[in-house]
Amino acid sequence: MKLRYPAEAFAFGIVLFSAGMKEAFAAGILVILSVVFAEFLKNLLQAFVPDWSLKLCVFIGTGAVSASAFLLAFSYLGTSVSTGLWIMTVLLGLFAAKHVLDDNVEAEYGELFWECAIAWGFWILLSIAREFFGSGMIFGNMILETEMQSKVFLETIFGFLTAGMALAFTNGIIKKKITNTHSLLLVIPLAMFIRPFDMESFGEIVGLVWTILVPIILFISVKKTLKFARTGKAFRGLPVEMLAMGFIYMILSIY
Repeated sequence: MKLRYPAEAFAFGIVLFSAGMKEAFAAGILVILSVVFAEFLKNLLQAFVPDWSLKLCVFIGTGAVSASAFLLAFSYLGTSVSTGLWIMTVLLGLFAAKHVLDDNVEAEYGELFWECAIAWGFWILLSIAREFFGSGMIFGNMILETEMQSKVFLETIFGFLTAGMALAFTNGIIKKKITNTHSLLLVIPLAMFIRPFDMESFGEIVGLVWTILVPIILFISVKKTLKFARTGKAFRGLPVEMLAMGFIYMILSIY
């Protein structure tokens, strides 16, 4: 059975927008909006344009809608969107378009919304946990301040871990596994945008390239090893790869 919800787009969005309930709630809606728009645009143009033009239109249109929707929504919420983060929202739209163009939705909007709702629900629940254990707040409101809280929960390490767990929990409920995904396409832009460590001793350019390449190379190595791992069905593929990337970031952040 095909996976209706856009796992790659959800994973990408969770890594970026799961440090708080407010941003998780908004970003989840916008990811669902992006994939629905991509499917609508594909079905609208499919009978009138050639295949290459259809793909180009869906990619450009969905990327533009995703970036615009995120910018407007987060501006309304009072959250600043940097240029780098805005580019990431364009890529998020492209992942949603890729899912649609792989014929994974097939106008099955009922199944799409059902699976997206489950993934979105886990996204929000795990974001609440991250926000509380990181700052003692939920939805930006102070709830309780204790010694066990740490800002580490708000870092990218737990963004990857949250993405892996949310996808795995979703797959466990819908009884499906993730296939035909390209996790490296997620990792490369994330490693460029959020680098796990700084290396200034070799110069700015060399240090920049080094801090980008190291996590990517380690991820490729771990990904090859995971092919032989006996992971559960729900964790197989993208979920366990996101968890692995979280641990890679955790180790590299020590340095």
